[in-house]
Amino acid sequence: MDRSSTFKKDWVLNQAAFDRMLGQLDGNRDRAGEKYELIRQKLMKFFQWRGCASPEEYTDRTIDRAARKIEEGVEVHARDPYLYFHGIAVNVLREHWKEPEREVETLDDLPTSHNPAEDPMAAKEREVEKLESEQRLECLDECVQSLLPQSLRLITEYHQGAGGDQIAQRKKLAQRLKIPLNALRIRAYRIRGELEACVKDCVKRAAAR
Repeated sequence: MDRSSTFKKDWVLNQAAFDRMLGQLDGNRDRAGEKYELIRQKLMKFFQWRGCASPEEYTDRTIDRAARKIEEGVEVHARDPYLYFHGIAVNVLREHWKEPEREVETLDDLPTSHNPAEDPMAAKEREVEKLESEQRLECLDECVQSLLPQSLRLITEYHQGAGGDQIAQRKKLAQRLKIPLNALRIRAYRIRGELEACVKDCVKRAAAR
């Protein structure tokens, strides 16, 4: 059996791994403890809102997995560490839905009085789509925060307004930066490309957690 697979299966959270995880949250022990408690509360609500019968159990699974990843060398780069834990929680929730005891009975197997008005599988698919959309939005937020201040200002101002107002705003921005309007478009395009690549990479990393 693969050594890493054995490690993952038999891995148990210990004090050293927990301390290392806290160190990733904040260099100050007290602040790290406060951030950890806040993350735990958010994870509990995340699983509660999605109908998990034991949100505490799945919160522990998420934290254990995060701690294991960190012990393996993963670093938490997000300004809001919860984004990292949320990505893991999404995968834990997907696994929760796939567990045998969570298999949905067919409509024909249910008593007439219990037949839902909506196909439960369709509802589950929509929930998965919602989770993926939330993940993309959180990745976008993380990537926007990683932009240089001048790039963030440029892309924000570039997309302000609509129609004629937007065109006028872009002309003013180009004048202020003392560059041709076409050069401004190229800069905005490049920044948008960086954001799209960052989001794509973030979503990919989240799916691998």
